[in-house]
Amino acid sequence: MQSNGNKIFVGIKVGDRLRDQLDSSNASMKPFFAGNNPEYLQVMQIDDDEYIGKVTASGAALEALSNMRMNVKTMLQMICPKFTLVDDPIKIFALTPTPARTYH
Repeated sequence: MQSNGNKIFVGIKVGDRLRDQLDSSNASMKPFFAGNNPEYLQVMQIDDDEYIGKVTASGAALEALSNMRMNVKTMLQMICPKFTLVDDPIKIFALTPTPARTYH
């Protein structure tokens, strides 16, 4: 069952080392960050940290989340081939949409 408007984010925290490699990545890899397209990587601010990963609708099957995890890992390895990525730092977050504007 999907809940209206809620999303799931599968991603990894962007630390200094990963940020440096992302900043110095080949220009041909920039399409992996194409807007808000769910096929591509998204950069999210969660609490005080920045994460990079993919967003999907809530209620996703465990197999779909596992596929997303592998897809995030594969894309990051293509963009940053010198970055060593293990499974532990890949996190799953439940995202609640925040209103763009509040009317009084």
